[in-house]
Parts: sequence; structure tokens; C-alpha cells
Amino acid sequence: MRTALQQAKNQFNELELDAALATLDAAIARAQGAGMAADPALAPLHVLRGGIIFSIDGDRSRTVAAFQEAVRADYYSALPIELRSEELQALLDEARASVPKPNTGPMAHTPPAAAAGQDITLDALSSVPLDEGVTMVVYWRKKGTEDSFNAVYMDLFGNLGTVTIPAAEHGDAGIEYFFYVYNGQQQQLANLGDKEKPLVLELGAGGGGGEGGGEGGGGEGGGGEGGGGGGGGKGGTHPWPRGFINLGVGTGFGVAHGSAELTYQQFTPGTFGALYGPAEQACAIERWFSGTQAVASNPAEFAQHIAMLDPSFLPNGDADPLIAAYNPDQCGQHHPVTTGFASAPFHIAPEVGVRVLDRDLGETRALALVVSGFARLQVVTGSKVFTENPTLATQTSYIQEVRSPNPPGFQRKPPFTWAAGLKLKALVGKRGGKFQGVVGAFGGYGNARLRVNMGFSNDRNGNSVPDRAETALSGPADANNQVPIDQCTPVWPYNNGCMNSTEGMADQNLALQVQASSPANELRIDTVRIGPGFAGVLFGFHYQLHKYFAVYGEANVGGWFPDVGSLLIDVNVGPVITF
Repeated sequence: MRTALQQAKNQFNELELDAALATLDAAIARAQGAGMAADPALAPLHVLRGGIIFSIDGDRSRTVAAFQEAVRADYYSALPIELRSEELQALLDEARASVPKPNTGPMAHTPPAAAAGQDITLDALSSVPLDEGVTMVVYWRKKGTEDSFNAVYMDLFGNLGTVTIPAAEHGDAGIEYFFYVYNGQQQQLANLGDKEKPLVLELGAGGGGGEGGGEGGGGEGGGGEGGGGGGGGKGGTHPWPRGFINLGVGTGFGVAHGSAELTYQQFTPGTFGALYGPAEQACAIERWFSGTQAVASNPAEFAQHIAMLDPSFLPNGDADPLIAAYNPDQCGQHHPVTTGFASAPFHIAPEVGVRVLDRDLGETRALALVVSGFARLQVVTGSKVFTENPTLATQTSYIQEVRSPNPPGFQRKPPFTWAAGLKLKALVGKRGGKFQGVVGAFGGYGNARLRVNMGFSNDRNGNSVPDRAETALSGPADANNQVPIDQCTPVWPYNNGCMNSTEGMADQNLALQVQASSPANELRIDTVRIGPGFAGVLFGFHYQLHKYFAVYGEANVGGWFPDVGSLLIDVNVGPVITF
């Protein structure tokens, strides 16, 4: 269903309305044949189907009927961004009013049947529409423990959230769990259960749920001092090393939000409800002209730039409407990213430390304090942003790239990503033992970059339109799915795109060629830069293999600020030279 919905959206955006409707009809028929007619996951397909029916022939009764199927599956179904309009919203509201409202509260959930040795799949249906930036989180822990609840973001489809807890993690112990829905500012919108009264799932009992488990499992936590590092006996009698050189490598993940680093706000002309006019034409031209530099800060500066261009580059060869419409704030805006976890794929983490204090902790344990300086050199960001080549002269770029049916694409990369700082670490272990636990704090200056899948294609010809959405014209379509000439705006650089002539047909075909030459599975991968200040806590281990050699592992949990605030968790491992 997810694949069919995405395929139908792509066909809808490309104005292949009959094909999109056929895709949805086939997917819905397959689901109904499998006994899933009432599955909430069908709701987004029914909503899109209703919108496409309305776009094809304006049939209000068929549209409402499709919307009724959606709200029967999910009463709180909402219009996707591609369909949002007052008229369609009114039809969806009409359909909702004709269907009995379920008495399920803020969230609906049926505990699954689960057996020992199997993964547990949980799903919940939110009565709060899960729009852009809204997240659903399940918190869970093993039943009968006092452990902290694990927070896991759920996979969303419409208003339905789904997550799978592997058997290796729940350990056949049964689980306690509850659900929360948050907006983009992490404010609570809805919940089912909480940490004081979690739901309970008993394995092998066919489901369960309910209020249970409020008091936890009693006891003192199962012997917190035991085990740890194994190996009985006295082991070695190595003193604490004086110096440490960590040669670590690592990866990380954090919360990405804000704006993409290398991607300007993209335009989607030709899609339902999209705005495209002289202001967007002016932005596209100025961004292309400026390359890697900042866009013009005012209309006068933009006028100086546009005066350097051949008039044939401009719609109707006229600069005045573009200058009048130019808005530097709009043109300088970068594309927003959806808030969520993102990776920081790979970094090198050299560190040099010195022991400044050691103390005995009772008869058998000891502590050492280490101060160290470290660097975080992020050598892999994962960025894959392809645009026009900003190093080419404007005339060359316009001919070879902007007006090319298959632009070559130039990969733009973010600057080298580095950070440096200080750590204060406490090593605690058995006196003379090889294994030490590590806790500490750190802080410093620099940046990290989070890899973000933008969800749309690259813009190889530099007109601020994703190549897979390339079109030569924009405007409201009539009943024949044609844009009237007097309401049509040519999309730059297809300046003849609105003309009913040989030149107009050539520009329309050129846009289709650009669209067709862009691989369907190649999405733009950009980055979000966080920092430049950071501070946090760390924990891990140090294992002394030899007097001069050890290995270590650390998890660094830090807050990055102030330009873009975020949480970043780095996991570093590697060898240590000690002396």
C-alpha cells in the first residue's frame, strides 16, 4: 500500500491522472481481497483516490464516496499536501459527517497476540492528524523491571503508527509500553498510557494490555554490583597509565530539524495548489546567477545582476516584472527538513589525555581522573546534492546545463566538518584490573552534519525545481486539464512554455526530457549543520590488553547549539596507546 501510494502520487504530480487512479484501484482491490478492507492503512489511498476523481471530472458524489471509504477506515483522515483546497476539504468534512464517529479516545490500539521467541509488532491509530513534523513514539521496557523506558519513533502511514520490537531486545519477558504523539516542537498532542500506568503485553497469552504493571517488579534492581568484567582472581597488577592516545573512529545519529544546508526552497509548479509567478522566476534566476555566493540582498542589486544576462534568458525578455517581484528573504530561504533522527555517518576521533588524579575506592576498587583534548573529524557526511556547475560562465551554463535535456549535474559538497574540545573522564574499576568503566563530560567548539534524505530529486539544471517534477508551465487547469494562456506562467528557463506554438511545444518537450533523464530512485541527500558549540556526557569502557596497549568504546551524548540546536549521540571505538 505504501509503494502504491507513492507511485500514485508521482503519477498525479506528473498529471497522469488515469494511471494514478488505476494504481490506487488495483492496490485497494488487492487489500480488500486479503481481508483488509477496514485497515486504517487504506485510508490514505482512498483520500488520494477521491482527490484524483475530483481532478479528472469534478464528480462530487464519487469524490465523497471515496472519502467515506477513507473515514470508515480512519475517521480522522486528512488531505495530503497535494490535494489541500477549501473545496476538497469541504467534501472530506461532508464525508466525515456521514460516518459515525468512533468512541476510541485520542488513540486506538489493540494489543497484538505475541509468543515467546517472536518479534512484537505494535500499532496505534491517532485521532490527531499526523501532519508534517508530527511524530508518534512508543515507550517500552521489559515487564517487571525498573529500567527506563526505551523511546522508539514509530513508522507512520496516514495516522497509523507501527513499530517492531525484536525478540532479541524484549527477551521473552513481556513488555510494558505506552504511546505519545508530539508536534514539531515536541509538545504532547495525545497519548495512550503513561509511565505510571503503562499497557502490559504478556507473551503467549494472546495479547493482554490494560492498566497493569504500575508498581513494577519490586526488589533493589537485581544486584547492581555483580559481574562486570569477569575473570575472577587478581589478574594483572598494572598501575594506571599516565597518558592515553585514543585512535578512535565512530558514527553518530541525532535530531535533524531546521533547513537543508545546500538546498534552496524548491518550487513545484504544475502541482495542485502550487504558486509560481514572477517572484519564483526571479528567485530561480538569481540563485542560478549567484552560484555559491549569497543571493542579491535587495531589488537594486538583483537589477545589476540581471542586467548582465542576455535578455533572451528572461521570460518575454523583460526584466522589470522580475525586479518588481524580487524578494531577497524568499529567494535566500533554504528548504525545510522534516524533524527526525538522522545519521552522521563516519568520523575520526583522535584524543590525547593525561591522568591528573587517582584514588582508592575502598579495599578493591580504584578511580582515576583523566583530562583530554579531542577532535571530531567528520570525513563522511553522506551528502549527494547535484546542481548546475557554479564555476561555469553564465552563457556557458545556460546553454550547456540550464537548457540541456539531460544536465550533467555538478556535485556540491559541504565544507570539511570538524570539531574539537576537552573531556573530563573518570575511570572506575577493580584495583589492578584490566577493565574500567568510564563516565565523564565534554564540551567544545565546531560543527557536525546530519545526513537528511530530502525526499525529492536533484535539480541539475539549477531552476529550483526538482528534476522529477520538471514542467514548462504553471497555472490552474480547466476541465480539460489545460492551463488557459491568460492564466499561464512559464517556468524558467522554459520562457516559451505557455505558447501554443512550435517554440512552446519545444520548451514543453525539453522539460519532459529533463524529467525523464532523472533516475526515479535517485533522491537528493543534503545535510543539516549543527553547532558550533556543544557539551554533554559520556560513558563507556577502557580495557587494558597490555602495558602499552588498550581498546576503548564510548557513547558521547551531547547537545549542540546555538545556531541549530540538536541532540547528537556519537559511538566511538578504537585502540589506545598508553604510557
